Amino acid sequence: MMIIALMLYAASAALVRGAPFSKRNGNSLMMPLTHVDDSFYTTNLEFGNPLQSVDLVVDSGSADTWVMSSSNPFCSSNSNTRSNQTYDGSRITSTIDCQGLSTFNVNASSSFRNLDIGRFYINYTDGSLADGYWATDKVLADSVDVSGMQFGVAEYASAEISGILGIGFPRRESVRGYTGAPNKFYDNFPQVLKDKGIISTVAYSMYLNDPNGNSGSLLFGAVDPSKYSGKLYTFPMVNTYPNIVKVPATLAMTLQGIGARNKNQQQTFTNTKSAVLLDSGTSLMAAPQEIVAKMAHFISENATYSESDGVYTMECPADDDDTEFVFEFGDLFISVPLSTLILTPSSGSLCGLGVLPTEDESWTLGDVFMSYAYLVFDLDNYQISMAVAKFSKDGNQEASVQIQSDGTIPGAIKASAEPWTTNEPLTVSGSIFGNKKANSTSVSSSSFTSSTRVRSDTARETGVMKATSFKKSQISPALSHTANSASILSTKSTDRPISSVTSVAKSSSDTGKSVYTSIFTKYIYAATLTTTVACNIS
Repeated sequence: MMIIALMLYAASAALVRGAPFSKRNGNSLMMPLTHVDDSFYTTNLEFGNPLQSVDLVVDSGSADTWVMSSSNPFCSSNSNTRSNQTYDGSRITSTIDCQGLSTFNVNASSSFRNLDIGRFYINYTDGSLADGYWATDKVLADSVDVSGMQFGVAEYASAEISGILGIGFPRRESVRGYTGAPNKFYDNFPQVLKDKGIISTVAYSMYLNDPNGNSGSLLFGAVDPSKYSGKLYTFPMVNTYPNIVKVPATLAMTLQGIGARNKNQQQTFTNTKSAVLLDSGTSLMAAPQEIVAKMAHFISENATYSESDGVYTMECPADDDDTEFVFEFGDLFISVPLSTLILTPSSGSLCGLGVLPTEDESWTLGDVFMSYAYLVFDLDNYQISMAVAKFSKDGNQEASVQIQSDGTIPGAIKASAEPWTTNEPLTVSGSIFGNKKANSTSVSSSSFTSSTRVRSDTARETGVMKATSFKKSQISPALSHTANSASILSTKSTDRPISSVTSVAKSSSDTGKSVYTSIFTKYIYAATLTTTVACNIS
């Protein structure tokens, strides 16, 4: 996940550095997560000899691990001591504060090895980037040795994060589509854990805990039933590109419907099956514009779309507003309270709704949803298990139930809901609440005509929107850039372009001073050229 203008990250990173890893009994590994600035989750790896601790943003929506080089000229401390710092032939004028970041000094490691296999490059739609080369070194997760894992060293990085730990499918690795790319997939972090016998299957339980808290955990190879309530249901992943790849390339599953309710009313927005991406690298949510409009108008009939901020705005709800949005997965319902999705203003009385509208009907459920669900991602067997999360003071998980090599989780129930196969128009036929009268409170369709302008905000799965909520920090205007299209390539098909991604917040020169303590940044794991992210179809 790429975050722009992370003003509080540097200070927070220093506090969480060195967080312990714990290898549990059996084939498992527990990794603590730290919730930084209500925006994203980090964990800690140690690189080199002697070891250097690096705090990485955990991203289930990407696959590469990369670290920022300590010599990065985009760091203001480096640029101030050197003249005429340039990147790609242009002088570097915009820098970031790296003082509190845990960067990696390759020259201080006696075991460091430049793989010399080509360029490492990721370009983001807001204009930021990570550019360097591929390497290996001694890498530890506490006492667990994952040395030999390939990772990127960003000699140039223009976003204020130390790096990223990508835990998605290897076929999403940024190894194709740009000048100097290695054009070869590799075993990423989860796969290396399996290769080394640390886990028996590439599967992990994600527990983000209370969204207002500061800790969670990743448990590779096992499940902790104490961290969820009710039943754990196992759903098939869905392949959103069946004509291009044979198996899923993203952590997507089927949403059967969505609605909202409070003490006064309830409304079903749709019960059409939709493919939804579950992505820890996204702080908020993205949903079809029709659905976002209904969500906003359920909160307030006077909600309006703000072109300058890219979100629906409304009078701030009362503190005791009990509205919750209900996500139906057939066998399971996950409720997200309105308070989690409200973006508070730095001035004025209008609040924003932290669900970004899309025109291409795509869905991304980020951290604000995932906090309320206990999730088990099985990348070997293409399935996702889900239950209602049970919040705890201790975010650490215990490996009390091992995930078997065939994906079996003792105690889990195979879901009966029919999975998504193709896109269909969003409709409402009955109520997800089991009450046919629930839809009597539905907002008139005239409220959602073309006069409600909403921009296209995501490219399906590739180049997925990333949203960052700064509820407690000073706003820094996001830049507005549009990335070139990304594509997915199969050996059996030609390039298929995917719609480009556009940031939802305009620059200050376009909009004036934003009133929100929230900026939204979308990114794409791609070069300026067309990038292939899912061409490994084995």
